[in-house]
Amino acid sequence: MTKTLSAPATAAAGTLVYRPDIDGLRAAAVLAVVLFHAFPAALPGGFIGVDVFFVVSGYLITGILLADLDAGQFSLGHFYARRMRRIFPALVVVLLAVYAIGWFTFYGDEYRELGKHIVAGAGFVSNWASWTEAGYFDLAAESKPLLHLWSLGVEEQFYIAWPFVLWAAHKGKRIGWACAVIGLASFTANVALISDHPSSAFYWPITRMWELLAGAALAIGAGQLRPVTRKWANILSAGGALLCLTSFAVLNARAAFPGWWALMPVSGAVALIAAGRDGWINRRVLAHPVPVWLGKISYSLYLWHWPLLSFAFIVAGRTPSPAVRGGLLVIGVALAWLTTAIIERPIRFGPTKRWKLVAPCLLMIGVVYLGGMTYVRGGLGFRKGYSPDADVTTAKLGAGHEFVNAMCGVSPDEQQLFPFCATDKRVRSHFAVWGDSKADALYWGLVRESAPGEGWTLIARPSCAPMADVWRTSSNAGDDPALCRDANSVALRMLLDTPELKTVVLVMTDRDVIGQTFADRDQSRPRPTAALDGLDRAVTALERAGRRVALVLDNPRLRDPRQCMDRRPLAWPFVRYALGVTDMSAAQRCAISYRDHVIRMAPFTALVDELKRRHPALLVYDPASALCDSRRDTCPMTRERQYLYSYGDHLSDYGNELVAKQFLPLLRQ
Repeated sequence: MTKTLSAPATAAAGTLVYRPDIDGLRAAAVLAVVLFHAFPAALPGGFIGVDVFFVVSGYLITGILLADLDAGQFSLGHFYARRMRRIFPALVVVLLAVYAIGWFTFYGDEYRELGKHIVAGAGFVSNWASWTEAGYFDLAAESKPLLHLWSLGVEEQFYIAWPFVLWAAHKGKRIGWACAVIGLASFTANVALISDHPSSAFYWPITRMWELLAGAALAIGAGQLRPVTRKWANILSAGGALLCLTSFAVLNARAAFPGWWALMPVSGAVALIAAGRDGWINRRVLAHPVPVWLGKISYSLYLWHWPLLSFAFIVAGRTPSPAVRGGLLVIGVALAWLTTAIIERPIRFGPTKRWKLVAPCLLMIGVVYLGGMTYVRGGLGFRKGYSPDADVTTAKLGAGHEFVNAMCGVSPDEQQLFPFCATDKRVRSHFAVWGDSKADALYWGLVRESAPGEGWTLIARPSCAPMADVWRTSSNAGDDPALCRDANSVALRMLLDTPELKTVVLVMTDRDVIGQTFADRDQSRPRPTAALDGLDRAVTALERAGRRVALVLDNPRLRDPRQCMDRRPLAWPFVRYALGVTDMSAAQRCAISYRDHVIRMAPFTALVDELKRRHPALLVYDPASALCDSRRDTCPMTRERQYLYSYGDHLSDYGNELVAKQFLPLLRQ
């Protein structure tokens, strides 16, 4: 008995003869993605399910287009109308739900970013938005509830161009050639970019379209293939399943993906589809009623699952327990079924009515307006995305801007080297703060707490420790080492050429020094120990010029305050218990022990001790004395319900005020 690997059989223009095993393949793909997002250690390569989706989509959509072309009924308008009825309804529902949950959950700037991602999702350009931000596997990805829409963007961008190409190639009888040439170019771009530009290879449509074209090629060439026996159909079915399962289990986030590795799941999906409905895996496993049912709701399940997991992470401030994640997947399946039954199917199928196209399009336009308005208005700051018990206004930084001018004694061209640049406009400055972003965080407390006549100047560059004749060669937080070197040279010259600046305060984080490599003007090879010499030369130059020099050690390094505030949903007992956040407040969870802070600071403290030995007049101040309680062995996130930190591990206005009140009297002695 033989079966033919035929082109997708058509039932009518714009439709295909139904194959339940392809719905089963969809189910396998969405399960892989969902399980990877919920339990990444259990299925490290589950993200590859998206690649299987691409192949299935390319096969089905190309089959529909070919059927229309062969029947002489091809219409771009009808094609895009079908796509809108297929894609828009469920997507609109999920985008509106995410917007509503974000209203009660996000802070202003987070809600602003959500507005941007809603516009990107509705406009099918999420892949480009994600490409400019954190990578798919980065920690920050968990805080983006619409990150998963990148794949929808890739797919729909492909279908903007592919019908035109197919129509033109069909007229010239060159469909196969067009598919092969474009697919080969896409795969080549994918391999070429994967090493040096992995994010581009992951998100760009040009590096992904070969996967959709693999399915398209199957639809194009299937009608010309020779018949195969049941035996070979079974071999294709088993081999395809083995390739897909191996990809899910073996590959992981560290793999250079897509690259060459993507051939595994793509080939597996092609083999499973080519095997036909009578291949053993296809008929026994994929065509089983359970995976078929799951496949029919796979699109809605894909849309729902990630926002649920992401919001749980955001609200809890940590990864939820396995039980919570499993429960969220069950909720996701229920929502997907309801969305498919109530929203998607009534609009997609049944009698063709104008409202079935007009209503989703109008709603999508409304969603774009909501997202755009939210972005333009800065996240609608009048909302409260945090618990009313948390005084988050104290987690701000920068109070005191009204006392300063945005200048720091250097030329306009040189000032571009210093994102943090300010001079007291109330009185001539006699004090200067030189350093990195930690210098900026401390500066505003010094300005507000300064005595009459104590003007302050700030000159600082992020990730750039204040040094002389020594510069960092290692990359740090993406900063260009050459720019740090130039900035330090300009800053030191300004401090030496401004005699009224009698006191200079050096401020830096220990990670700008410890673990970095530095180049020395007197040494040909980089060496870590050059950092001490760089600080030594800076202090020496300043002291020889008659300046008094102080050095402020790094403050305790806690988690970002955003993860240490009880977001508004946690004010509801049900949410707290559901997410397992019942032990203590978020601020308490974020505290660290004083002992841990001392241990972390030990290498930098030893370096500063040696610097102090070389310069006995150097004043060294440790802000931990104002921020921690050594007797109770704790460095808290809050004090008197006010946050000590603003962003990352930088002081808030409340925190820098406490430090300034303790530090300034020492500086005046």
